[in-house]
Amino acid sequence: MAVHLVRHGQSAWNVAGRVQGQSPRAGSLTAAGRAQAAALDVTGTVLVSSDLPRARETAQIIAARLGLPVLVDAGLREQRLGALEGRRFAEVRPVIDGLWAHPLRLPPGGGESVADLHLRVRRTLGRLAARHAGEELVVVTHGGPIRVATAGVDPLSGAAVPRVAVGNAAVITVRPGAAV
Repeated sequence: MAVHLVRHGQSAWNVAGRVQGQSPRAGSLTAAGRAQAAALDVTGTVLVSSDLPRARETAQIIAARLGLPVLVDAGLREQRLGALEGRRFAEVRPVIDGLWAHPLRLPPGGGESVADLHLRVRRTLGRLAARHAGEELVVVTHGGPIRVATAGVDPLSGAAVPRVAVGNAAVITVRPGAAV
């Protein structure tokens, strides 16, 4: 069984350099993002998406090609980043980098720590893998969930989690039990 973790296509806030998190104002895909989603070379038997618009739209484009329904799971959402959401990434990068270096730290204005994100994503992926045992899963989500699912570091220990780049429409395949 494989789990294909797919980051959503380019969004308007990606282009604007804004921190998206779970903000309802983050919007959906750009024309380039829709083209990225249409060009994805991914297959599977079950398609699950975050409920945030940019991920759902990416999943719907993939679903049309694969002939699959889109199952939606809020557990796949991006990290809730409180007062950082909507700000220009360049202005708050040190704060965001600090959250990943100190994964138990909460973002200013409320939200989730990286450790909280890790727990949520690990539980969600574990539940999906159990529910769809033997299936090939395509999971459309966001950069943060993909980072914590593939980090190989347990943020609950307080150890820094690498904040590796996950490009728009990136596909990373993992096996159940491997860094999830």
